[in-house]
Amino acid sequence: MKRADLERLKEHVDQLDPHEQRQIFHIIQKYTADYTQTETGVLVQANVLTDACLKEMKNYVAFCQDQRQRMDHDTEQRKTYERLVSSTTQ
Repeated sequence: MKRADLERLKEHVDQLDPHEQRQIFHIIQKYTADYTQTETGVLVQANVLTDACLKEMKNYVAFCQDQRQRMDHDTEQRKTYERLVSSTTQ
């Protein structure tokens, strides 16, 4: 994976919520034990991550982004329906 792609993946992982970041850590643990845990997080060198690990991480990030987008869309639809219902009951 190119450096720019790795940096983009890191940015996306940073934007995930803590639970999703823990899932990323579990993915990393499946492929390597070469990481350092600190109070603020986990440090891992990109060169110890296999292509399979990076692919799984990328797929998980895409899944999380898709789910967030679907939930946002659902919330907007729900608000629209609530406005419609409230306007017809008045």
